[in-house]
Amino acid sequence: MKLVKWVDKINEKVGLISAWIIIPLTFIVVYEVIMRHFFNAPTGWGYDTLWMLYSAQFMLGGAYTLLKKAHVRIDIVYNVLSPRGKLIFDAIIYTFIIFSTMILLTWAGIRFAREAWMTGEKLSTTNWFFPSGPSKTVIPVAFFLVGLQSFVDLIRTISAIKTRKEQ
Repeated sequence: MKLVKWVDKINEKVGLISAWIIIPLTFIVVYEVIMRHFFNAPTGWGYDTLWMLYSAQFMLGGAYTLLKKAHVRIDIVYNVLSPRGKLIFDAIIYTFIIFSTMILLTWAGIRFAREAWMTGEKLSTTNWFFPSGPSKTVIPVAFFLVGLQSFVDLIRTISAIKTRKEQ
């Protein structure tokens, strides 16, 4: 199905972007530590930049992690199920736990980000006062991608149940 392949491809690319965020994150950490501890001259932007990059990496990696089936599972329950039982369990989790939660969090995240953009909200964790809109926009984007991935995984799971194949 085209939708399934398209969503998988998007989340592969977003996962790759998420992984590459570690490079600037590492350089900024090293720079901030050197400036703070060796020159007693911490930056006014380092802390905000670090948590913005880390939160973007963490949030954007969620859909990729779901795509790769690397999220934590309750193995004590899952491992005692038959192959068909595992598929049914997955369908229930995708539908009621992941997908429905992601819809709610995406909706709330859009409102959260929209308010930040509309009011010109600034981050106040340091004296840099960077606009919070860009960081808060990552939130609904990330939740939407996880929701989308859970939807296509649900399609795959239902297809596997119908054909009685294991995923």
